[in-house]
Amino acid sequence: MTRHWPEQTTVLVVEDDPATAKIIQVRLEMEGLKVLVAGNGMEALDLLQREKVDLISTDLMMPAMNGFRLVQEVRDLPPPKGRIPILLLSSNHSEQDMVRCLAAGADDYMAKPISVQVMVERLWRLFERSHRAG
Repeated sequence: MTRHWPEQTTVLVVEDDPATAKIIQVRLEMEGLKVLVAGNGMEALDLLQREKVDLISTDLMMPAMNGFRLVQEVRDLPPPKGRIPILLLSSNHSEQDMVRCLAAGADDYMAKPISVQVMVERLWRLFERSHRAG
């Protein structure tokens, strides 16, 4: 599948496991995306204040600030940052957690282990939708 990401499209990857973060980063960079990596929600909010970000992919379970809280914090920001599409990743397959994260404002949810190819496709769909909506 051919995707035409606009130049400098930036994804903020929030993941506390360095190996997983690197795998995701390398695959997204192969797509031509700029990738910023944060190890927890606090680092992510700091990067978000300093950088232009188009998409966020975040793990649910992390130290310092988990993904659920990060989603809430991002959604509390004024537009356009408060409207950045968020894909939440979790090894927790609990239906209750999935519903809780979506209700908090996550745009999509993937259970780990993830297929990075499917993740890229989901990010592309979120990006397309957010840019069609304006």
